[in-house]
Amino acid sequence: MSESTTTATAVLSEKREAAAKALREILDRMGIEAEVSAFDDGERIFLDAHGAESGLIIGKKGATLDALQYVVNRIISKKPNDGPGVVVDAEGYRGRREDSLVDLANRLADKAIKTGRPVPVEPMNPHDRRIVHVTLKEHPGVTTESDGEGLFRRVVIYPKDRPAAGA
Repeated sequence: MSESTTTATAVLSEKREAAAKALREILDRMGIEAEVSAFDDGERIFLDAHGAESGLIIGKKGATLDALQYVVNRIISKKPNDGPGVVVDAEGYRGRREDSLVDLANRLADKAIKTGRPVPVEPMNPHDRRIVHVTLKEHPGVTTESDGEGLFRRVVIYPKDRPAAGA
């Protein structure tokens, strides 16, 4: 291992421990008892909180997880994109949410093709919208566009044989 690789590994390990410590402290202050495990893939740090109150950690549609992830990232990285990003999860929620969004995107794409009409998806956060866009990117029968502003921004799925909103 080169010296720079050793240094990068040490920095990642240091950030991983700082992120896990920050999440533990936040959960303690929230009065939530949970174990926090931390690992990394060389580029990102993954924190998984698990315990009896994991539903509180997840929040409605993962909103609390997103907030915790934002705060932990701000604590360990003083500047945006400064070092590894931190992904906060609880009981594998993010993976299950992604699977359900992929399933939803495919069902709504079939509906758009069958009806020949645009199908709006419920308003979502940017990460969830991206999953829908990526899922349907190569779909032969539909295209997707984001529509709306702020909390009301949503994906609209258009059948390819119909004009999109901007057309």
